Amino acid sequence: MVSKMATKMKPVDNSVNERRLRPIYDWLDNGNNKKALQEAEKVLKKQPNLQCARVLKALAMVRLGKSEEAQTILKEVQMEEPCEDATLQAMAICYRETHRPELTCQIYEAAVRKDPTNEEFLSHLFMGYVRIGDYRKQQQTAMALFKVKPKNPYYFWAVMSILMQAYVNDDTVCLTITLPLAERMIKKFVEEKKIEAEAEVQLYLMVLEKQKKYQEALEVLQGSLSEKLAPGMIETKKGEYLRQMKRWDQMMDYIEELLRSNPDQWNYYNFYMEALFELAATNVDVVGRAKTFLIYLVEQERIKSVNKLRGPYLAMLLFWQQLQQRNFDASAVFGNFREFAQEYVEIMGDKPCAFQDLRPFVNSLPPDQVTEFLGCISPSVGLDHSSLQSPNTVKQICRHLLHIQLNRFLGQHDLLSREEKIKLSQELWGHYLRTKSLNVGLLATDFRPNDGYALLAAHLLLDTWNNDPVVLDKCLLLLETALANSPANYHLKLLVTRVYTLAGYGRAAFQRYESLDVKYIQLDSLGHLLCRPLISMGLPYAASPLLSSTLRFYTTHARETSECLISAYKFGSFGKIPEFTQFCQRLDSSAHFASSTTERMLLDLLLDSSSHAKLVQSASGMFADPDKDQPDWKTCVDNRDCGVFVSWDPPAKNSREDMVKTTFKDEVKFAQLRNRLVHSLIATVSLSPNWQNEVQETKNSVNGQRIKEPKNKIVLQRLLGEIRLLLTEFKSESFMSHNQFSVQSPPPPRLYTYVENGSLEPLLILMDIVAKGQCHAIGSNDILGFERALSQVIESAQLSVPSEGFWRYYTRLERVYNAVETLCLCVLIVSTMHAIIKTSNASIKKKKKKGDATSDDANSGVEQFSTLIRCITSSIGKVELLFEQHNVQVSFSQMNLTDMDVAEGAEDITAEIKYKLSQSPMLEMKSLLADKLKLLETCNL
Repeated sequence: MVSKMATKMKPVDNSVNERRLRPIYDWLDNGNNKKALQEAEKVLKKQPNLQCARVLKALAMVRLGKSEEAQTILKEVQMEEPCEDATLQAMAICYRETHRPELTCQIYEAAVRKDPTNEEFLSHLFMGYVRIGDYRKQQQTAMALFKVKPKNPYYFWAVMSILMQAYVNDDTVCLTITLPLAERMIKKFVEEKKIEAEAEVQLYLMVLEKQKKYQEALEVLQGSLSEKLAPGMIETKKGEYLRQMKRWDQMMDYIEELLRSNPDQWNYYNFYMEALFELAATNVDVVGRAKTFLIYLVEQERIKSVNKLRGPYLAMLLFWQQLQQRNFDASAVFGNFREFAQEYVEIMGDKPCAFQDLRPFVNSLPPDQVTEFLGCISPSVGLDHSSLQSPNTVKQICRHLLHIQLNRFLGQHDLLSREEKIKLSQELWGHYLRTKSLNVGLLATDFRPNDGYALLAAHLLLDTWNNDPVVLDKCLLLLETALANSPANYHLKLLVTRVYTLAGYGRAAFQRYESLDVKYIQLDSLGHLLCRPLISMGLPYAASPLLSSTLRFYTTHARETSECLISAYKFGSFGKIPEFTQFCQRLDSSAHFASSTTERMLLDLLLDSSSHAKLVQSASGMFADPDKDQPDWKTCVDNRDCGVFVSWDPPAKNSREDMVKTTFKDEVKFAQLRNRLVHSLIATVSLSPNWQNEVQETKNSVNGQRIKEPKNKIVLQRLLGEIRLLLTEFKSESFMSHNQFSVQSPPPPRLYTYVENGSLEPLLILMDIVAKGQCHAIGSNDILGFERALSQVIESAQLSVPSEGFWRYYTRLERVYNAVETLCLCVLIVSTMHAIIKTSNASIKKKKKKGDATSDDANSGVEQFSTLIRCITSSIGKVELLFEQHNVQVSFSQMNLTDMDVAEGAEDITAEIKYKLSQSPMLEMKSLLADKLKLLETCNL
């Protein structure tokens, strides 16, 4: 809290100052920044030179959006080199809120020069360097702290700073200088017996691990220092060190010892299997030893009557699978896989986690045993399938769902005909309805035990979808009904969001997506589900706030992560520091970050440009630099969570790794293309005569830094050349077919339709005219080329009806939006050309007596420009007609429900769905085109 700073002012002659400043702190803490500003001005009338009051005034101004005035005040105070703690902390808050942490270091550096033995100043300076990641200065400051106050934490802050230098330096420097220094510093404390805390021992192990000195690290675990470590850490670390040193026999003995005491720790089994098969390469006898040991663990569970552990039973399946993968005759060596899986199902089948436990292994079941296996586990469900009997208990629901899920995972549903799938879906829906009574007493935030029936029924319906709107109707009705009964089930929300997307109703999808309450890191990992797809479905106005909230996360994460780093240093959680640093770097390199930034800039140009003056204002306000405002595309990271959708499909049908890699690569290509496009558009607008006036009005500065002059024609020509090179590269590649994408797969990259439609060609022709300075004398070849290119884009939208695959409706809307966006951007470029021509003609009129030739050239230029406008206007008319012809519709017909209460509920759900879908998917595109048509009408000469 800001008010805490008030108590840190020096008591000497400061009681009056503290009393006067107290109201300012209170107003700031209460969020009333306007009142805080007024109070600060009152104090400054009495004491104009009071530094703390001036800084608090600056803080109030920052929060009121007056950053430039606040920076002026802060710069003046900084020049005075304040050394009062309350003033320094207020300045640090200002710099943190304006994202300038490097200035915090500067003010504390000045304070330390005046008072080099002040522990608090040095501590704040160290944390300032943590925020900007200056590890060298962190080390120096920590050692200065230790000299002033010889405390262990300060000493190990210095060691950790040295270790972090090793993470960023090359291996040669790291292994010869940095890490040996850190090791010597800790060894000194070990020899002097000054080690006090567990964190210090952990840091010692981190230094040794980084140098790959695993023997020395193992000796630490076996020595007196291990007394300061938690037992769980010792076990994990010792197993890892033995693994790194390839001491497989010792590792196997050690893991067996651990498993006897904790047989449910799954990572121990993974270690055990690795050691086992490394030894088996030279000594096959260890396989028999492992068999005996695993059977022993299972026998220990079999004699229990309650609370049986899952680990030993799953270890049997893992061992069988590993044997099979390493070319052993697993059945001869170990036994029948089916029997092991069947035993697990009989014992653990009533647990919700049963399918996820079996999923990694059950695919190893020999094909000839699949039917037998499913038949053997069917009696454990305890239902008469011939009479469609439904479960009576929650445990019975779990067993029944497991049986159905295994059937689907093992490919049995793929053998059914379309009619059989629909029938099975209806049966599952019947089970869902008849087991609703078992949900009584659950909280609204609890998942319902029978939700799995609704999800499986929906998946079966989607299997049968073949451009039949009734199927989507039933699927939506089913999922929305299930959500009404289980409002917290995110699996249902995700699937219904995807179904709305498949149906082409982005607005309804957006409403359901909002109910997921996606926030923080999920904006990065789940943002791909709807951020760009909303734009593809022609909803730029809905996508704009979503992109804004995403970008706010990316711009604030550095500040929040730095606070986590500071806490890690304060509490000695040294192992978390590299993790936080890598996490921050991963977010900075996120491909979704790069894509969202570019798309938000394009939407700003599209949506906030009802006039040419507003277009210039938007473009100039971006302060774009085509060289700096693009990431290193080769280092972009894929943070998408592509496995977020629950699925019981066979492995062959699930989202494959190659699809995830291909779609990511194509999404990065599209982001790169769009980045060059937005900078080309800004460079084009910068050639408008209105640009200079706008730049002067913004005072030609941001945060005290000079803005570069508007982009010239050479820069624009270079950017256009880069776009053409990218297009040539992309056109030579073969894209994935849209019918390869499924419900669970990532959305198809927009790059495919964007390049196929030739969406950029008309824009490149117009921007090329501007770059060459030919706005007042457009060539006839340019006019013809533009008409052909624009016609191709419109025809691609008109021919989008026969799109195939799951995403047909989505793809249709995407092609239409490609045409709409291209037309709108054409209008923006034409408005810039109009401003250039108008200014040029005005200057010509001032120069009188230039002869008839000049007049003829001017008239010819006006006629060519008018032809350009007529072409765009005609194309807009064709797209508006397309809206009516190709509107996506989803018809509704209630499912056959026998329960009257459920039937009435279904009517309510149907009404709600119809309300969500009442707005045309084309509405925002119509509004956008109408807005740009008005702008085009103002461009007549």
